[in-house]
Amino acid sequence: MKGKGFFAAVVRRRKLVLTLYAIASVLCAVLWMLVSVNYDINDYLPPSSPSTKAITVMEDAFGGGIPNVRAMVRDVTIPQALSYKEQISKLDGVTAVTWLDDALDVTVPLEMQDQKTVEAYYKDGAALFTITVEDAKRTEAVNEISELLGDQGALTGSAVSTAAATNSTVVEVAQIAVIAVIYVFFILGLTTPSWAEPVLIMVGMGVAILINNGTNLMFGEISFVTSAAGSILQLAVSLD
Repeated sequence: MKGKGFFAAVVRRRKLVLTLYAIASVLCAVLWMLVSVNYDINDYLPPSSPSTKAITVMEDAFGGGIPNVRAMVRDVTIPQALSYKEQISKLDGVTAVTWLDDALDVTVPLEMQDQKTVEAYYKDGAALFTITVEDAKRTEAVNEISELLGDQGALTGSAVSTAAATNSTVVEVAQIAVIAVIYVFFILGLTTPSWAEPVLIMVGMGVAILINNGTNLMFGEISFVTSAAGSILQLAVSLD
C-alpha cells in the first residue's frame, strides 16, 4: 500500500517531478564537465605497497620530478641530437631532458670516452633521451614529442602509457556507447508494443546516467576506469 501511495503521489505531481528532473539534468550536465578524471594507475596503489614506497623515494630524490618518458630518435648525428634535445625542452609540459651531453663532453670524440656511458645515450646513430613531463600536461606533452620526432622517433615510459590510455579510453568509450545505444533500441523495439516506449525508456536512462556522472563531483576526481565503464554498466543494469 505504501508503494502504491508513493507512485500515486508521483503521478499526481508529475509536472513538479519532471521539472525537478529537468533542473537536475541541466545542473549535472554542467557539473559533469568539472569532474576530474585520473588516468594514473599508480595513485590507486596501497600506501604500504613496495611500488608506492619506491615512487615516494624517487620523488624525494628527484626534486624536479621523476623521469617518465624515454624517447629514441634514429639516424641522427650528435649536433642533430642536441638540436632535438633543445626543441623537446622547449615544449609545454616538459620540465627536464637528459642526454649524453649531461654525462660526457660531446666535443671530445666519442671513441675516446667511456663506451658504456656513450652507448647508454647514443648507439648506431640512435639517440636516447630521458624526459620528465608534468603530470597535468603529460598527454599534450607526449603528443607534441611524438609529433616532433615523427617516424624517426619511438616513445616509452609511464607518461606515454597514461597518454595512450587517455586517448584510447575517450575514443573507445564513445564507440561502445554508440553500439550500446543502438543495441538497446533494437531490443526495446522488439519487446515493447509502442515505438514511443523505447524513446521514453532511453530518455529516463540517459537522465539517470547524467545525474550519476554529475554527482561524481563530490569525489573530487574519479578513475578513468570508472569514467569509461560506469555509464555503460549503468545502462546495462538499468535495461536488465
